[in-house]
Amino acid sequence: MPHLQPADREALATAVADTVVITADADAPHSGLYYWEISRRWREAVVDAVRADGVDPAIRTLAGRLYADPADPMLHSRLKAALIENGPASVLDLGWRSECNNRLGHHLGSRYERDTREPEVTVEELVAMPAGRGLPDGADPAVLIVIPFRDRSAGRARLRNLLACLLALRDQSYPRDQYQVVVVETDTSPRWRELVAPLADHYLFAPKEDDFNRSWAANAGVVNAPGNAEVICICDADVLADREFVARNAERFRRPGTMGHMPYRDMLCLDDISTRTAIRERLVDRGAATDLDRARGFTLRRGPGCCVWVRADAFHRIDGMDERYEGWGGEDIDFNYRFEFDLAYDSYSDPLIHMRHPPSSALREDGELTNAHIPPLSWRPDAPIGRLDRFATVPA
Repeated sequence: MPHLQPADREALATAVADTVVITADADAPHSGLYYWEISRRWREAVVDAVRADGVDPAIRTLAGRLYADPADPMLHSRLKAALIENGPASVLDLGWRSECNNRLGHHLGSRYERDTREPEVTVEELVAMPAGRGLPDGADPAVLIVIPFRDRSAGRARLRNLLACLLALRDQSYPRDQYQVVVVETDTSPRWRELVAPLADHYLFAPKEDDFNRSWAANAGVVNAPGNAEVICICDADVLADREFVARNAERFRRPGTMGHMPYRDMLCLDDISTRTAIRERLVDRGAATDLDRARGFTLRRGPGCCVWVRADAFHRIDGMDERYEGWGGEDIDFNYRFEFDLAYDSYSDPLIHMRHPPSSALREDGELTNAHIPPLSWRPDAPIGRLDRFATVPA
């Protein structure tokens, strides 16, 4: 046994069972396809070992059943118990090695119910909900929250997520005149403006026909939002914020030397069942936060940029986000690199809830990130950032 491996057999057994789930569940790579791919050899070594002929038949059978049905919490629990009781050291060692070489984790709440009859939360249901308090006239908000957005899918899952995100941001403990929410929709037309605008303090349309450009959309929101905010939050449309989200993060800027932070260490990407449960808890039942004991999903450990908070001066000092990044992948890592190179960048351990949506690949055919050709730390814009007409081939 490695010297720094925990002596707790439950921790080791959990690592093995979680590795089986992360390897087999089709939802797992959606939390971070690149990280899922590069951890493959450690994970597959565990899966092969726990299903090998020399392993206790009960363990081997349970591992095979869990691999075939990775979302079954009872099979996960039974495999863990069997490994605690009779798991060979070689398998537990491999589980720990996988745990230490994988950016993805597995979250299984103690009260998660896979067979819940919780109905799907529809776009129509969210649109019909009370809009909550908007920004009062004459307000001079200190906090600007920018949400880049596009949804061209038939199922409108990202639109559903955005509406839930906006409703949660309307239900905050922070003074309503001290924060504003701006949505930047980038598409060939303002596809969802009529549904989104009533829930946003400001709606901006940024025309672009081809790949989604999150960096440019974020910059456009910062540059074109009214007012003179002190603090900027760039937030994914799939974040379901708790009621203290704005208050907690805004208060952190009262500390001396605080220039920016990520409010989370691990991003929890909920499965489909947990997403609908979380939306109902937070918005229909008016709960203050998502009950993690009822949730299941995959954690992206030290996920780079689903939600960042920075001082406005600091954002402009590094010229915002790199607008050369197209599609998905790498723009948030680059922003973090450049920010932390010049400025103090903190990290906290708040829960960050990411709602389920169809996957978007961040990998090229050769397995590299889509934007791997862009040298990190090389953003030197030769024109003003965030121009709404930068990619315009259609009228705004």
